[in-house]
Amino acid sequence: MVGRIIDQYVDAVTQQLPIGVRKSVERKLKDTIYDKLDEYTNGQRAVSRDVRAVLREMGSPDEIANAYYEEAARRKKRTKKESDQNMEDASNVIFGVSVMLVILGMILLIAGVTSNVFPILLGAVLALSVMLSKMFGPTIEQLDASNKKLKKRKASYGDDDEML
Repeated sequence: MVGRIIDQYVDAVTQQLPIGVRKSVERKLKDTIYDKLDEYTNGQRAVSRDVRAVLREMGSPDEIANAYYEEAARRKKRTKKESDQNMEDASNVIFGVSVMLVILGMILLIAGVTSNVFPILLGAVLALSVMLSKMFGPTIEQLDASNKKLKKRKASYGDDDEML
């Protein structure tokens, strides 16, 4: 009886989740329930009344599923923020290297060591590309977001391109 109540609760939660995560969430949720149940009963054998009390304390299946989606959204936002920071760090390194190439090339030209302007040109092109990406990168991201919204809006009206 105890196992059946837990299975019904877990099924009610996992049916609201994406198929790809159901098994892992099911395992984690069952582990959590059994841990809480063991704590609730102080290691004694649990009866259906104990299971219901623990499940009531955890919240409804809808609340658990919503908590999963909220956590997934936080995780996605955190991952995007870390990715954006990594891109920013990489562009700063590239910009620094390109400035060093320009300076090195100029020093070599002024000192008369070489007449090769390739390091200066390479550094200038890299620096310019980083500056342009920083200037227009946010604009491109905004355009991508607008395109996604437009596609979503079109999809909500059906497959027809014409809207009345």
